[in-house]
Amino acid sequence: MTARRGGKGPRDLPARILRHTRPAVGRRNTPAARGGSDGSERGLMQRLRPGRKCAIAGVVLGIFGVLGGGAYAAYASPIFEVSTVEVRGNENVEAATIAGRADLAGESMFTADLSGAQHDIYEIARLETVRLERSWPDTVVIHVEERQPWGTWEQGGLSYTIDRDGVVLGTADDIAPPEDPPVIVSSEVGARDLGERVDHHAVAVARDIYELLPERLGTSVTEVAFLTGKGVQVTTADGHVAVLGDSSGMDYKLAVWAEMAATAEEEDIDYNVIDLRYGNRPVLQ
Repeated sequence: MTARRGGKGPRDLPARILRHTRPAVGRRNTPAARGGSDGSERGLMQRLRPGRKCAIAGVVLGIFGVLGGGAYAAYASPIFEVSTVEVRGNENVEAATIAGRADLAGESMFTADLSGAQHDIYEIARLETVRLERSWPDTVVIHVEERQPWGTWEQGGLSYTIDRDGVVLGTADDIAPPEDPPVIVSSEVGARDLGERVDHHAVAVARDIYELLPERLGTSVTEVAFLTGKGVQVTTADGHVAVLGDSSGMDYKLAVWAEMAATAEEEDIDYNVIDLRYGNRPVLQ
């Protein structure tokens, strides 16, 4: 605003105040006249901000596009196809047999079904554990542990080699049992298939009885039998037969057997069979 005094009046006349509604001659409009209400550069930036947001969004979308394209290119690239299947830990089963059962060659490293391949490999009866892992960029490693021959299962006139879990590994002619193995004679009929499990109670008794009987009764085992309707039966070197039924409570059954054997000797009782299937009610025959 400008204070002007009248040019013709006396000096003591009152001053008048005039307002300019237009800019002074030669003066340019400031950004405040065109921009925000605060009269600073902020108003101009506020007007330009939507464009900047679009630009940033475009850059972000471009980055994601590049990343997505790169990921798809890697996914589809033959560099990441399974070209090598490596087998570790096998001793008797051929690596080619294991790799062939997996059937992973040519599959994508990203989508290869390792769980399904593991299930298929487990169908090889000689294998006890199977584990698969990816080794980038193009290899699958198969780790295996083989079942080890432990004993002999005799049935139907044939001898089968079994492991400690009772899994049939093959006939004794195909897979030799270890030297002087535990032998279980079964009264069952028919043949056993590769990979089939025999009675686990008979196997559990055989695992323990060969070691425990000499300590508890001072005699050795000559035969462990699995009889249909009776269960597990043990014959000793001194001609006694113990009907155990199953593998439960072995320590208790052997303690009762030892006590009954000592009583029979003291009282001069001759027995051939002791039936231990009924807990604390053993039967001498």
